[in-house]
Amino acid sequence: MTDKKWTKPNRLTEVIHHEASPVIVGAFPGPSVASLKNSFSDDFSETRDGDTVWEVWVRTRTGLDKEVVGLSYFATEEAALAALESMPVGMTYGDHYGFPKRLKEIVEKGGLDPSGMLSFMFGSGDHDAVHFVYYEALAEAGVISKKDYSILPSVLDWLGDEHVAWMRNTFGENWSAVAKFEFCLNHFPDSSLASLSAKLFLSQFVTNDDFTAGYITKEIEAISGGTEAAAILAANTRKKAGEAGARASRDRRLQNLELLMQEIEQLSGAVGLISEERIIEQALEKSVDKQLDFPKSRKTHADYGTALRSEEPFKSRYEAVFRKNA
Repeated sequence: MTDKKWTKPNRLTEVIHHEASPVIVGAFPGPSVASLKNSFSDDFSETRDGDTVWEVWVRTRTGLDKEVVGLSYFATEEAALAALESMPVGMTYGDHYGFPKRLKEIVEKGGLDPSGMLSFMFGSGDHDAVHFVYYEALAEAGVISKKDYSILPSVLDWLGDEHVAWMRNTFGENWSAVAKFEFCLNHFPDSSLASLSAKLFLSQFVTNDDFTAGYITKEIEAISGGTEAAAILAANTRKKAGEAGARASRDRRLQNLELLMQEIEQLSGAVGLISEERIIEQALEKSVDKQLDFPKSRKTHADYGTALRSEEPFKSRYEAVFRKNA
C-alpha cells in the first residue's frame, strides 16, 4: 500500500470572501476583448468593446499563508452568481486531484508563449491579490468609487480644478494615479494600505519603476495578508513574556530575601557570640532547608548578602540586627 505521507494533501484552501460585479469591456478597470477571448471560455467569442461582463473576485487562504485573490470573468450575471454559489464562503478544497485541462490545450488556447502561459495559469496569484487590495484600500479610504473605481468628487475638490488641469497636462492619461498619490500623501500615514496602494499605481503607470513596484507589492502582501500583524503580535508576545518573566524573577528574589532576613532575625541573639559571617551562613543553610527551590550557588548567596546590606526594606532590618550594640 502506498504511503499516504507522500500523496496526501498537506494544506487545504478556504474561501474567505467573494463578490461579483459588472464591468465594461475595454474600459478601465474592465478587461480587454483580447484577454477575454484568450480565456478558456467560448462565451466571449462575440464580445465587443463596450459590452458588460461580470467579474468574480474570490479571496482564499491556503493553510496559514496570506490571503490570495483570484479573478474570473463571466458573460452573464447568472453565470457569475452560479460561480459564487459553487464556492460558498467557508468552503474548503484542495484534497482532490485531476486537472480538467491538458497542458497542450492550455498553451494553445492561451495564445502566449508556452512558458508564459504556464506561469500565468499556475503562478502564485500575488499580482491579482495585490491589485484587489489596491482597489479595496483606496475605495474604503474614500479615494475612489467602490462602483467604478473613479476618483471621488471630494478628492477632486481637494485637489482643485487648476491643480487637476496641471496634472492632466503634465502626466497625460495617467494623471489620476498622481492625483490619488498626492491625496493619500497628504491625508494618510505613509505605511497605510491606502498610501502604499497609491504608490504602487504610481510606480507602475507613471514612473515605470518595476523595482519599487515589486518592493511595494511585497509590503502590501505582508500587511494585508496578516504576515506583518502576526510578526508584530509575536514580537509583542515575546516582549510581554519577557516582562512577565522579569517580574516573576524579581518576585522570587524578594521572597528569597525575605525568608533569609527572617532567619537572620531569628538568630539575632547570637550577635556578639559568633561572627556576622557565620550567622549569615547559618541563615542561608536554614533557608535552603526550608525552601526546596531556594538558590544554592555561592554567587547567589553572596549577591543576597550584598542586597540585604544595601537595599531597602532589608537594609534597615539588617542593621537593626547587627548594629544594635554599635
